[in-house]
Amino acid sequence: MDLHSLVGLFDSTLHPDPTVRKTAEQQLQQLESHDGFLSVLLQMISAADLSLGTKQAASIYFKNRVRRSWQPSQRALEQHPAISESDRTATKENILAAIYASSQAIKLQLTECLGVILKHDFPEKWPQFTVHLKELLHAQDAQRVYTGLLALLELIKRYRYSSTNREVINEIAKELFPQVQKIAEQAIASDDELAMRMVWLSFKSYLNTIQSGLPVSLQEPANLVAWGTAFIKMIEKPVAFDKATIDDDAAKEPVWKAKKWAVRSVNRLYGRYGNPALLPSSNAKKHGAFAKLFTANFMPQILQVYLQQIEGYTAGRVWMSTRVRGLVAQFLSDCIKEKSAWKLLKPHTEAIVAHFIFPQLCFTKADQELWEDNPVEYVQKRIDPLDDFGSATVAASNLLVDFAFERRSATLNTILAFVNGVLTSYLQSSEEARDPRSKDGALSMLTSLCGALVSKKSPVSKSLPDILLTHVIPEFKSKYGFLRARALDTYCRYSGVEFPDKQIGRNVFESVFNLLQDPELPVRVHAALALEPMIENEENRDALAAHLPQVMQVFLNLTNEIDSDTITHVIEEFVEVFADRMAPFAVELAQQLRDTFMRIMGDVVTNQPELTSANIDDISDKSMAAMGVLKTMGTLVLNLEGTPEVVFRLEDVVFPIVRFVLENRVIDLYDEVFEILDCCLFAVKKVTPAGWNLFGAIYSSFKNDGIDFIEEMLPSLDNYVSYGMDVVATNTDVQARLFDIIESVMKSDRVGENECICACKLAETIMLQGRGRVDGMIPGLISLAAAYLLVDDAIKTTPFLVHALEVVLNALYYNPVITLNVLEQYKWTDGIFTRLVQSAGKFTRVHDKKLMIVGLTAVLSVPAAQLPPSLQNGLPQLFETVLLVFQTLGKAIEARDAWMYDNDEDEEFGSGFDWDAADDELDLGDDAEDDDNADEMQSAFLKELASQAAQALGSDHDEVELNSNDDDDDEDFGSPLDEEYSLESPLDQVDAYIHFEEKLAEMQSSNPAIYQAIVEHLSAENTQFVHSLLEQAAKQRASS
Repeated sequence: MDLHSLVGLFDSTLHPDPTVRKTAEQQLQQLESHDGFLSVLLQMISAADLSLGTKQAASIYFKNRVRRSWQPSQRALEQHPAISESDRTATKENILAAIYASSQAIKLQLTECLGVILKHDFPEKWPQFTVHLKELLHAQDAQRVYTGLLALLELIKRYRYSSTNREVINEIAKELFPQVQKIAEQAIASDDELAMRMVWLSFKSYLNTIQSGLPVSLQEPANLVAWGTAFIKMIEKPVAFDKATIDDDAAKEPVWKAKKWAVRSVNRLYGRYGNPALLPSSNAKKHGAFAKLFTANFMPQILQVYLQQIEGYTAGRVWMSTRVRGLVAQFLSDCIKEKSAWKLLKPHTEAIVAHFIFPQLCFTKADQELWEDNPVEYVQKRIDPLDDFGSATVAASNLLVDFAFERRSATLNTILAFVNGVLTSYLQSSEEARDPRSKDGALSMLTSLCGALVSKKSPVSKSLPDILLTHVIPEFKSKYGFLRARALDTYCRYSGVEFPDKQIGRNVFESVFNLLQDPELPVRVHAALALEPMIENEENRDALAAHLPQVMQVFLNLTNEIDSDTITHVIEEFVEVFADRMAPFAVELAQQLRDTFMRIMGDVVTNQPELTSANIDDISDKSMAAMGVLKTMGTLVLNLEGTPEVVFRLEDVVFPIVRFVLENRVIDLYDEVFEILDCCLFAVKKVTPAGWNLFGAIYSSFKNDGIDFIEEMLPSLDNYVSYGMDVVATNTDVQARLFDIIESVMKSDRVGENECICACKLAETIMLQGRGRVDGMIPGLISLAAAYLLVDDAIKTTPFLVHALEVVLNALYYNPVITLNVLEQYKWTDGIFTRLVQSAGKFTRVHDKKLMIVGLTAVLSVPAAQLPPSLQNGLPQLFETVLLVFQTLGKAIEARDAWMYDNDEDEEFGSGFDWDAADDELDLGDDAEDDDNADEMQSAFLKELASQAAQALGSDHDEVELNSNDDDDDEDFGSPLDEEYSLESPLDQVDAYIHFEEKLAEMQSSNPAIYQAIVEHLSAENTQFVHSLLEQAAKQRASS
């Protein structure tokens, strides 16, 4: 391939004329398939005489080619040709040299490619890579060593999160890390930029190596001392800086990155392996000796270094980036939890609180700039801690809480005295002398300590009303917007505090309500958040009721401004609390929620194909906000269930949203849209033409990727069948689609038994709701269940076994003659009925027991001439199985009703902060053990009954077990099914006792011979039990 021609094409990709660029790109895509293409690209990238722009364009193309085609998916192969073996070999032979010869920007591109190649080819297809690596790390040329460090990091990344495949990492640590440590130690002494890059690469490789495990070689005292010394030297290394201009942009410079990775490595060592207080019991044996070594010999020294860095930072002699300050705070938090470290840290508590924690919680110049330039981002950082993950502010707040909680007796009074001092000084100063930023910091500390202070056992619990009235509520009217926002946030956390005068509460509520109209966005957001807990008060609810439409509009406007799920949660709470007052403007509210959702998702869908590190966080925020909008809409629909006429009008709003999500395959939102659809169909209790039109989109979604979401789809599909049976029964296309959904799930190898249970439930709904109307579906449904029931070990769990059997029982209840004909046609009768009798004891729920009763009694009522010969001899055993189920039905009903009664009562929750817990101790409660004892008499009877049934039905099994409680059974099938208290079914209208009475009378009149055979087979005890069932039926009939 001609190098000169290829250079010309890449130059053309930079041409200002789009036509020229497009032509060049098309020609390059055609050349991709040519053997040697990647080799020539590497030559271009390494060439010294080409322009940087051309080489960068070539490196980007090279990177994209490697990323999508080194281990291509089938979809990628359809668009781009595979990379030839000769090109693969040449790339591996030359990529390290290309990295060495390239500029820093291109090095990063090629290093990323190296990581892709290592992921798929090392070690099997590239065993000699480590040989090249050793050569580079031992080279005399600094650039070659730097190249080796880049390559080493990519190799370690390949295994960093693996907790099992540790051989490669352990070998690297043993063979290469001594040299890497020497490289780092020598480079620390230099101020050269390349040397600092080498340091941070060395430390970053170390940290990635210990990410999921600590290699034995790195636990050796000599290695700990060597690496620990290097970390400390780098942390202490003096670096000149300009206090007036330095900011977090400087943290990107190599020297500051080296410091950061040194701190991160130390934190990881201590937090995961070196701190006995944080070491999981499972790792105590593995890392216990190292933890003792670290705590005794290294922790005191590094703690002293950290404290010196803090002192230097507060004095202005040392600069720490935001990230490093957060890491230092995290290390101190870990020290608080370990006794020996706490003894060393304790004397410094007051200084740390006053000079390290407090300044980081105050409103800063950077906060002010963000407030003014990007209030949306400011709000997101304040209301969503995850959005500000790793920040010094969050870490400082967590450190403060750890001081107050973990070492309460030694620190809480000191902390409270400091906060009180700041607040009192502010209050007593003249307005001109007040520092609003320090007031913000003090309130921030109060906010962080809320969990400890609101407890009734807190030493300041009785003073909280006065604290709020004196220091917090007055700032609602502050001239500083950030103080108004902070005061609202603090009050929100303490909103459960009661004032002695109810009028004070009214005034506070009015103030918060008025701040919804504040000119500053962050203030309006915090006012909305503060209102949420206040609506628990009935008087506040009444006051808000008259303004509900306006308030909801403010909330919706805020959602449109900040795309936050936090505000949508507030809306959701209001919708739930004011459900009885939402109906008049529910449609308008839903429309606005829809518009908000579509605006947010328009951005997400547009940007989804081009995810980058720059926009992925924004897209994630928008997706969460969209999810919050859907949850709010779902709450709205759910709470309007009592007004189906309003829900009916909401279909025009809801259904387009469902269609949008399904057609754009926004799988993250499937749960929410199917929940909303379920609520709509359930509330209206019918499927409209618009609903059936949407059913096509649901089916298409299922065929694309929806099989993985059958659990989310099931309630909606159930409603389509339950409330749209007139269409299901007459529309063969709908029947075919429903059957295809069930069949696809039951036959799929990508889903588990939970999904198969969903398919069985849908089959049940079809048969129960469509009795006598869907005869054509019955044989296919039976066949799907039989495919599992008649194959050894095909079913692994009790729930799936029960639901598969219930498909057959439902078919028997639907039409026993059709069902028995199918079973006989395929010679399944013996196997299915034997399995039914064997498993009767696993039918523990009320619904299961009733289904067993109606299914088996349906068989007993079939005329003798239509009964399969193989089944006739087993009828007495089937009848006794029905009696067995009746023996436990009453208790099951009582247990279900008792549970429902108990769960109707309110539960009380105490404070999450335990003031009685002893300091310095971790109180672990005893694990409770549930001891479920089997009913031995019933178990024995079941085994005997199953054995009789097997003999009567001609089963080949020598011994069968029913409801066995021995260890093997528990291991194979797990726990029995829990009662589904929200389950609604046509069987709810069937009284099992009356049904039994009717079927017995029907059998006596239509099948006297069979009836006589069954009666003669009964024991005296069972005969008496039958009489008691008939008496119960009479009572039930009389009371109905």
